[in-house]
Amino acid sequence: MTPAALVFVVVTAIGIVTLVLVRALRPDRQARGLTELGVLLAAYGAVYGPVGAGLVTLNEIDPDLSHLPPFVAGALMGASLAILVVGGIGLAMALALWVLRRPVELPSKRLGARWFLLLVVGFAVLFGAAMPVFGTMEDRSAVFAWAFTGLFYIVFWLAHSFLLPWLTFLRSPRLAESPESGGLQSWVDEVMARQGKRPVPVRVHEGGLVNAFVLWGIRKPWLLVGEGLLKALSPHEVRAVLAHEIAHIVRGDHVRLLFSGVAWAVAITVCSQLVIVPLFAADRPALAIAAITVCNMLYFVALGVMMRRVEHATDLLAVDLLGGRGEPLASALEKMALVKRASAKQKGMMHPSVQNRVEAIRAVSEGSG
Repeated sequence: MTPAALVFVVVTAIGIVTLVLVRALRPDRQARGLTELGVLLAAYGAVYGPVGAGLVTLNEIDPDLSHLPPFVAGALMGASLAILVVGGIGLAMALALWVLRRPVELPSKRLGARWFLLLVVGFAVLFGAAMPVFGTMEDRSAVFAWAFTGLFYIVFWLAHSFLLPWLTFLRSPRLAESPESGGLQSWVDEVMARQGKRPVPVRVHEGGLVNAFVLWGIRKPWLLVGEGLLKALSPHEVRAVLAHEIAHIVRGDHVRLLFSGVAWAVAITVCSQLVIVPLFAADRPALAIAAITVCNMLYFVALGVMMRRVEHATDLLAVDLLGGRGEPLASALEKMALVKRASAKQKGMMHPSVQNRVEAIRAVSEGSG
């Protein structure tokens, strides 16, 4: 075993031991701060330790793929990265939530499988199309290498953040205008019209999903509402949750998300050209993989800070859309946390804690009253 592979084995062992200890010693959902960060790092270590050891070993073996057409070789590489990297992220997050005794919320197993299949196929096509260019990168100018790498990461981020979710939920049925629906579609159209925006369709995910969110489609956005949300909340509370999602559209938060993706693409391009590629060229794959991991973790930390601020601002606009009546939104957030068995004091990766959100909503409601 090479020294680099041994490092990843040690990281795996440390990660597993840490997760077992936290699971045994913290039988509640109140872990915060350094404990939460430690669990997340340990989960990534436990999952990506074997992946890193495997990649280092594969780099040592250096399999010859020259007999394959460039598209096929790139497609195999892309599919492998989708399974190992993105699949690993999902597994690490699920493992961290299990250790912290928090629920893992998935729309459904079928949609999860469809999302992962689309992801693997998308990676395969993207890498397959790019491989002929990457194969001749050494013969190109440095400017071309930087520009193509940056464009590649931007296309990857757009496909992952916008196109893939849209395709995953594309077949969700539209909300029927029945007495049981409480006239939600008409109400959404009315609110959008008051804001000078085009109507957006409301679709329902049939299953136990207790949530709602905006999907930024190719032509226009649309709202997805979980069937579990419609059953768990009162009609006024469902409208309050949809007001929050409408506020995202009115604020143009997809533009902020787009800029964050461009910033990530620029950062990862600089990291690739100045750090990762030279490390691989110097036969130091372990350091290269560590550099990729650190760069992406820093991005997610910064994105989390930005999105938590966005969520606070969106809550306040939602109260305004509800005519200054924030109690239905506050009540909805508390009920959703109760149904999901989530701690109201615990902040999420991209959301403030329910307790902080509820306090801010009630404060602005009382002020407007």
